[in-house]
Amino acid sequence: MRSQYLLMIMALAILMGIASVLYAQQVQLPIYIPAVNVSITALSANGMPLTKYATVGLSCAGYNVSNIGLMSTVIPIPSTGSITCRAYAYSFGVYSSKTIVLTANESGEAISVTLVVPISGYYVPGIGFIPIGTLIAIAVVIIIVIILIVIGLIEYARWRRERLARLIRPPK
Repeated sequence: MRSQYLLMIMALAILMGIASVLYAQQVQLPIYIPAVNVSITALSANGMPLTKYATVGLSCAGYNVSNIGLMSTVIPIPSTGSITCRAYAYSFGVYSSKTIVLTANESGEAISVTLVVPISGYYVPGIGFIPIGTLIAIAVVIIIVIILIVIGLIEYARWRRERLARLIRPPK
């Protein structure tokens, strides 16, 4: 009889062990990782957003991410000390960057970084952002085409006058 109780106690102990293992697998413990949400925006020198025309990125120790236009990313930071990151923007051959230091005090915050890319231009509806250099090049090409058309018209008028003059007076 005593062996039956011992066997029953062992079976209950095994079942309790299995139940506790299954319960432990279902319990999820929250783990807190300090992180900062960093948003990067690129603007031209006259304040126009370069949403489709700039490559923006963030480079931290072992963490590099880039995107076209706007970028928002979550950066894990150490619980003590700080991490130094470099935010950058590149558009129309011009580069701009800014250094950011993230500390544990900023954990859970959203940091907004605005980078000014030193290019000037205008937004033309239907076309998009056009840098000043491109506008000047277009203006120079238009002026050259107009000058060539005027020269062509002057030469055509001279040729017509000479041809009419030959018809009016007989050749010598």
